[in-house]
Amino acid sequence: MQFENQVAVVAACGSDAGAVCALSHLRQGARVALYYDGESRLSVFRELSEEEKSRLLTIQISDFQDDGELKRAADRVKEAFGTCDIVVTAVTTMPREPGFAMSEAEYRRVMRTITNGALYTIQPLMPMMLEKNYGRIVLVSSLAGRTVLPGVAPVYAAANAALGGMARNIGCTMGTHFITGNAVAVGPLEDGSYKTGAVKEPEGILPGRAQGRLQDVAGAVEYFTSPLASWTTGETLDLNGGYFMV
Repeated sequence: MQFENQVAVVAACGSDAGAVCALSHLRQGARVALYYDGESRLSVFRELSEEEKSRLLTIQISDFQDDGELKRAADRVKEAFGTCDIVVTAVTTMPREPGFAMSEAEYRRVMRTITNGALYTIQPLMPMMLEKNYGRIVLVSSLAGRTVLPGVAPVYAAANAALGGMARNIGCTMGTHFITGNAVAVGPLEDGSYKTGAVKEPEGILPGRAQGRLQDVAGAVEYFTSPLASWTTGETLDLNGGYFMV
């Protein structure tokens, strides 16, 4: 129960990765607020005990581009739990138009959902972390922001690369407050999320592990939010089965 007496806020949009991260923290003692984009995200919570249910707050977000809506969600977290120790953002979307012919509206939708969705989730929760001089922030991004993949829409690559930069900035500016910022860059996952849009989707090199499992993401996030990572900040962990190595 390594997260007992801690409060974790997890944003899950466009993927079940965030929901599985939330479940992992819940089962390890945390009080958890889940921001989610649709009822399907709640399916992983079907078999909770009554005690676990008492520590879970679910908040449906209609638009992760809306800073006002995410500020109101943060107010609900403060009202319910009083504080925030951990923030995990797994907010993603795939382009609906090809990169060479993408409209301005689609460009804005992809960029704002991924980058603003993460930033607007974190910003209103930061004062609670600063007040206690402690925090753990993890941004889940895509492999598309880490390396060249033919066919990927430029905006999708740029938005995910921005999450790595955001994590480094948090690590740099918030370190004096014992607040760490890190990122996890994932390859395509088993639920169909975090695909890159490449001509040929990346596959892991480990036998039988072409795609990542949702629990792989939860394990990486668990590390970054646990005491084991107390001296790790500004880093991006590549989680792609060995397809891309630095």
